[in-house]
Amino acid sequence: MWRTGWVIRIAALAAVALHVVAGYLPEEAVWSVCFYTSLGRPLGWLGALLVASLALSPVNDALGRWTRRLWAVLPAKAQRLRWFAIVALAMGVPFWLFRIRHLGWGDASFLVRCLSYTGVDRPICTIYNWQSPLTLLSHAKLWLLLNPSPGVGVDTVYAITSILSGVGFVYVLFLLADLLGRDLLEKATIFGLVATTGSMQLFFGYVENYTIMSLGLIVTLYLGVRCLRGGIGLTWPSLALAITNAFHPSTIVLWPAMAYLGWQVVGRGVVVNGSPLGGALRLREWAKLALPPILVFVGLAVLMTAGGHGPGAMLVDDRPGGANGIPFVPLFRTTTRWQRYTMFSLAHVVDWANEHFLISPFGLPLLLVALVTEAWRRLIGRPQGDDKSSPRLQGMNAYEGIVALLTIASLVYLLLTFVWNPDYGGRRDWDLFAPSAFVYTPLAAYLLVRQTRDRRELAAVARLLIATSGLHTVAWVHFNTIP
Repeated sequence: MWRTGWVIRIAALAAVALHVVAGYLPEEAVWSVCFYTSLGRPLGWLGALLVASLALSPVNDALGRWTRRLWAVLPAKAQRLRWFAIVALAMGVPFWLFRIRHLGWGDASFLVRCLSYTGVDRPICTIYNWQSPLTLLSHAKLWLLLNPSPGVGVDTVYAITSILSGVGFVYVLFLLADLLGRDLLEKATIFGLVATTGSMQLFFGYVENYTIMSLGLIVTLYLGVRCLRGGIGLTWPSLALAITNAFHPSTIVLWPAMAYLGWQVVGRGVVVNGSPLGGALRLREWAKLALPPILVFVGLAVLMTAGGHGPGAMLVDDRPGGANGIPFVPLFRTTTRWQRYTMFSLAHVVDWANEHFLISPFGLPLLLVALVTEAWRRLIGRPQGDDKSSPRLQGMNAYEGIVALLTIASLVYLLLTFVWNPDYGGRRDWDLFAPSAFVYTPLAAYLLVRQTRDRRELAAVARLLIATSGLHTVAWVHFNTIP
């Protein structure tokens, strides 16, 4: 692992250097870091030097000693759920104080303009819309309720739901990290790497339709892992994902992961008392997985039909693919002004790479290295087999099941980010794919902490990675506070 540790250090230093020199590079080529110049040269260099200094062992060790002293004086550490709630609620303060101050990303200006109009000729699709059903409906209804209040606009309503979603996200992320990590170091690493992703911008008063669904994604992952460990039934992760789909249908891509979860629990699982599942019990378990999405869709269809915009609209006005109704990046040539490039063009690859560096600077690199390492260990017959805490899995330990579940979820979401067409181009439409970081970054962090045997080495690289990712995201959030 010492070689991997040095590779990680070099990668972190390269990321820091890229931020510093971003102002000297073509903006369209490095739009994932060009915002760093908003800090100004003195502050930008100071932050970069402080973070880069963590590559030096004495500095890194000193930070480790300081954090351990801070942890030692923290009262009531056994009351972890209470601390999770306190920290999550406290995060609402920076979420609000440093909220986004412009409407330049995605459909923000369009949403504010459309939802703020309340005339009798208001289009029904500005309240009921299958492209983000419950998200648009809840914001439209909430704004109509709060509209008489002075200073409350559509952007304020979106900011409120964004921040509340962020508070909930932080709390559930604590729960997920607590479930995945075996000790404080592993839990802190998983939490820190996810909490410092650029996608956290979605919770800083962000005006778009991807904030509530991001909360739904992390809830789904948490409940899926709990189910795999035998803590809850299939109903709960299935219901969480079904409701998340109702807020934004792009999250449908996670159903292959849910199918895998069902196969593990039903197809290979055992009941708690150790007896094999019979035919009737298997059918009942499959029903727990299948019924929630069916019932949620039926309920949503009834609600939308009552509003005059039934399921048929999904094939006409609300068809997938945005303005031109073409959902995927074209293979060979562009045909409309909403298509920016072809599938395998350099422009597409550059946009895709920028997107993922913006939303999770180390998510994809760590994931690639970890998955290759995991595949090599399996090839030579040395898989991670140190966690057999799940009573549900036969012939597979909990570690392997969790990795498989999160890998399927990550790969299908990453595939979506590559093939789906961003109508406004990758930079302006960055938020369209931002939630994917909340799926693959936990997997990357989980594999990192499990594959690193040397705990001191893990602590050192974790501090460096989290600090670098944090610097990136702080600059990104600061940039968006500028009107």
